[in-house]
Amino acid sequence: KRTFSPARILLDNGIPKVVALSSESVPLTDPRVTILIPSMGQLATDAFASVLRGLGFHAKGHRGNDEAILKLGRANTSCKECLPLILTAGTLLSYIKNGKRPDEILVYFMPTGSGPCRFGQYSVYMEDLIRRLEIPDVALLSLSSDNSYIGMDNHFDRYGWWAVIVSDVMEDIRSMLLADSVDPVAAVSVYNEEWRKILLALEKVNFKILAAQLAESAERLSTVALKRPSHTVPMITLTGEIFVRRDALSRQYLTESLAEQGFATACAPVSEWIHYCHYLTERGFNQDHLTVAQRFQLRIRHLFQRRDESRIKSILSKSGLVQAEALDIDKIIKNAAPYISLDLPGEAILTIGGSLGDVATHSCGVISIGPFGCMPNRISEAILGEIMTAQRKLATDPTNKKLQDILTEVDELPFLAIESDGSPFPQLINAKLETFLLRADRFHRHMMAIRESG
Repeated sequence: KRTFSPARILLDNGIPKVVALSSESVPLTDPRVTILIPSMGQLATDAFASVLRGLGFHAKGHRGNDEAILKLGRANTSCKECLPLILTAGTLLSYIKNGKRPDEILVYFMPTGSGPCRFGQYSVYMEDLIRRLEIPDVALLSLSSDNSYIGMDNHFDRYGWWAVIVSDVMEDIRSMLLADSVDPVAAVSVYNEEWRKILLALEKVNFKILAAQLAESAERLSTVALKRPSHTVPMITLTGEIFVRRDALSRQYLTESLAEQGFATACAPVSEWIHYCHYLTERGFNQDHLTVAQRFQLRIRHLFQRRDESRIKSILSKSGLVQAEALDIDKIIKNAAPYISLDLPGEAILTIGGSLGDVATHSCGVISIGPFGCMPNRISEAILGEIMTAQRKLATDPTNKKLQDILTEVDELPFLAIESDGSPFPQLINAKLETFLLRADRFHRHMMAIRESG
């Protein structure tokens, strides 16, 4: 019996190619090749696919995860794996069964990473799945600076950064429209129209074109009728594991259900992780040993990222639906430093620092959500369960008089931790969520009263 050899990606004189089952080397830009992006939050998926199309690739964002994808993923895993792995496996198999053309060579985008998390093993598992099921003409694509982005455009990381920032802010704009618009159905219709225009602008991979479209979209979105000024809407911070907090099925449509009860949701941004990776590299906490030239190049890249982030957020803030500020990763890590070591890399430190920074300042409560059994999420849950108090919050900004007034006679701050396996939340979680929202609403009213009195 002939040994099955899965398709693979390689660089041929700087040109990215995929080696198919026939042993033919096909450029990634060939019309037969489709780069499939799994749904890792529909907005980010669509935005990233637009950037890849702008660079000449035939990229496609998969539809949002649903019960069929979850069921297919569970049927091909042991169900002990992380929810994101189950869903991404289900997405790949769903596309192969329902959407793949006979002549199509599929390149499946699968990020990778390190740290105290199973995430780094996702691509290994997917390769094993492809080999075990002997799926022909399917290769995995993992992009990183280590592999020079597999021959992508020299400015690929900058274009990808635009997609991240735009999708981060547009996620929060959508949440505000759901919670505060007079006619949510009409508001979402306007939003969807503008989002399609933004995706087309991202395909141009030109910042001037993108900025112009963002300005037009912000202006139109600012005309949507609201029930009350957006800054008076109670805000919930949604943090935790990056996939689950962004994926609608994984978080069980939490943004929509909170909006029905009058709460807008500020989802912790994907850009937070990228800033954190830069922070670790700059301070030598990761395993990469960079030369002086590489370190200088990294700083220049981060400088451009900071500038573009500030400009994009400034433009979209003119919609009046968000108060998008440049993310301060140093502050987030400083908030978490007393409770978790920097030597333990991963999302836990971001969840802890971000939660303490947001509550009572930008939001009236924090929900931390992650996959069932996720170790970093359980670490942050255990720590936040002890430190979400007025005293710990004041320690992050001890000279803030307004914050002192808000936290007078307040002890515990509204916090809820949720673990998701993709199924509807059990009755106990729904009861805890109801109690949490009552506390958050009461705290919001208290915050508003103090601010108005000042």
